[in-house]
Amino acid sequence: MSLRIYLADPTHMGFGIAAEAFPLNIGLVASYAKKVFGKAIDISLFKYPEELLEALRDRPPHILGCSNYTWNCNLSYHFTELAKSINPEILTVWGGTNYPFQAHQQESLLRRRLKVDLHIFYEGEQVFSKIIERFITAPTPRETLKDPIDGCQFISPADGSFVSGEEIPRIKNLDTIPSPYSTGLMDKFFDGKLTPMMETSRGCPFKCNFCNAGDAYFTSVNKFSDDYIEEEFTYIAQKARDANVTGAYLADNNFAMIPRDAKTAKLLNSLKIKFNWPQSILGWTGKNSKKKVIEATRLLGKDFNINMAVQSMDDSVLKNTKRANISLEDYRDVAESLSREGRPQIAELITPLPGETLQSQLAGINTLLDTGVSRIQSNTLTMLHGTPYKDNVDFLAEHQYVSKYRLVIRNFSEIENTHIFDVEEVGIATKDMSFEDYLETRKYLFLVEICNNCDIFKPLQRYLKQNHIKNSKWIQHLSGYLDRFPNKVDEVFRSFSADTTSELWDSEEALISHYSIPSNFSKLLKGEAGHNVIYKHRVWMLSQNLTDWLEIVFKLTQDLLVSHLPKSSHKTMIDELTDLHRFIKGKSGYSYSLDDLDNHSVIGFNYDILGWLNSKDNKHLSSFMIKEPIALKFFLDDKDKLILRNCFTRYGTELNGIARLLQRTAGKMPERLPIIVSEQTNRPLF
Repeated sequence: MSLRIYLADPTHMGFGIAAEAFPLNIGLVASYAKKVFGKAIDISLFKYPEELLEALRDRPPHILGCSNYTWNCNLSYHFTELAKSINPEILTVWGGTNYPFQAHQQESLLRRRLKVDLHIFYEGEQVFSKIIERFITAPTPRETLKDPIDGCQFISPADGSFVSGEEIPRIKNLDTIPSPYSTGLMDKFFDGKLTPMMETSRGCPFKCNFCNAGDAYFTSVNKFSDDYIEEEFTYIAQKARDANVTGAYLADNNFAMIPRDAKTAKLLNSLKIKFNWPQSILGWTGKNSKKKVIEATRLLGKDFNINMAVQSMDDSVLKNTKRANISLEDYRDVAESLSREGRPQIAELITPLPGETLQSQLAGINTLLDTGVSRIQSNTLTMLHGTPYKDNVDFLAEHQYVSKYRLVIRNFSEIENTHIFDVEEVGIATKDMSFEDYLETRKYLFLVEICNNCDIFKPLQRYLKQNHIKNSKWIQHLSGYLDRFPNKVDEVFRSFSADTTSELWDSEEALISHYSIPSNFSKLLKGEAGHNVIYKHRVWMLSQNLTDWLEIVFKLTQDLLVSHLPKSSHKTMIDELTDLHRFIKGKSGYSYSLDDLDNHSVIGFNYDILGWLNSKDNKHLSSFMIKEPIALKFFLDDKDKLILRNCFTRYGTELNGIARLLQRTAGKMPERLPIIVSEQTNRPLF
């Protein structure tokens, strides 16, 4: 009889699928084990809790392996406890990044999770196969844990001591791991609900101390071969087409920094042409060498977001995090180059990093606004194992970090009447940034989100630039009225501040106790809590208060221009703003239901705004005034309708469902395209 092994990368399902990536991690572990042991083992992979629950009860395994990340560790432990309750002889193995690097902290974690027999550290393929080998040769399952196993730790069942094996060198030739896709192990996950996750290389040469990939173990970058990638990606493309899957995730830490990545981008482009996949790609690009990144990914165009992570714009803060950015001049050149090509760019920040102040954070955001970057995204610092923010008490004391706990977005479940929540610890204050400063930073970033990041004001930003008003000056002007907006708009901002505070808890236990109360758990199920705060309020503002918000923004922008331009130009400026207001309202009339996707609007204009936006000579809008008004038709193209239909079907059309769409599309909501309505021409904007 074959040794029965279950490998699970479980996702919460309380408000839809919380983690919708294919379980590539366990797929790679399984494919390597199958290569080593062949028919001697029978491995099943699991993503959905209900399927794993049924399998454990109907046909318990000999070995259960579960992933351990901040977003599913409590869910994994629920099934680990369940497996032990069904049969204490089941060997339970964990692996994943939610695990300390120091021995005394590893021991502490294992003593808190006593139903976990072994925990793998670092790469898992070789280690898991060593565990299988030991299990097969041991006289009893208990004696599997008699002696150390390299690459993992456990608490000895014999004497209760902490046992640690030796560190195993990383796999240099990644082709020794058979593709879990090409071998068919992942076929079951092409269900139209999950998104393929791929990996072309492993490792990170950078040492950023807020990331556990900054550990010296991961310094060298190892690669899968070109032939391996081509075979695997082609297999995925065929399956994705048949399953109506449009997106893809790239797991590489620094995609496009390796010269070979340009060839991978070319492959992805050819697959899109042949199989209509992938339509969008989410990934992490290199921290430096941005020009190399641009060139390598040019063929992917708008389908791939260039992640221009900076984390901070303050040199002293970067020194504290062991990070170096490219020069501001180079960064600006890159942003302008991408903007000319119409390619999206995301500048990522982390708040609060050691040494960052409210003033330095806002100054950094304003500097980024003036580079022309498409989006600025700030992530609250997550205290991760393997970094000093979680595991070094001296570092935390030096910077006087204050941390809180919050529910990982949508990561909750109810399984057989048991409520399960996964929680992350986040930094919300330091000696240099108070909690009040943290809230001010978040409010400013929300304003950036609904003015700069959402794209709808791009024509207005172009107009301001032509009138020599910087993007940062515009945002700062709007921010001066944050406490004076009319009721409906003010309600959104007040709710944003309240939710930013209420999502934080003093302890994991307090959070779990609160949401375990049926009435509070019901709020999670309804999407009234446990959501992405920024995206929820962005959708709220732009779906339910768009008219009011546009009127406020244009009124305040007009005031700014009046103070900046000579009086003789005011009337012309007001006329131009009126047309821009109409144009932006036409483009941003989002469709928030399946029934509205085919709707369109027709609006008249006194300026040739399309000609102005397409012009390369930077002429002012006044040069595009026309004698006879023209009408523009605003509509969604077929590609955007496909994306929206796919997302609405998956996530629904409530506020938090659309917020989930924004996460999947990296904050990019499809806009209506304008064409001139006339007998002579049908000229598109893009």
